[in-house]
Amino acid sequence: MSTPRFQILKNSGAGYRLVLGLLVLLAGAGLVAAHYMESRGHQVTGMDNQIVWGLPHVFAVYLILAASGALNAASVSSVFG
Repeated sequence: MSTPRFQILKNSGAGYRLVLGLLVLLAGAGLVAAHYMESRGHQVTGMDNQIVWGLPHVFAVYLILAASGALNAASVSSVFG
């Protein structure tokens, strides 16, 4: 097995700055969306008195099912080698 070789990341290129800027914009958009959902209430996520399954509930169920599927795949690979 080869040994890992570590290098210092050069952060002076235009591509690096472009990717960094896009990631900062994405994080900022996420923060703005979270603030909008927090300040506007349940109507933003599609919930009211008749509809109790809004966007946060759907995300939670999706993440629980995805985690259980990943756990099943990992356990099958450990059982059968």
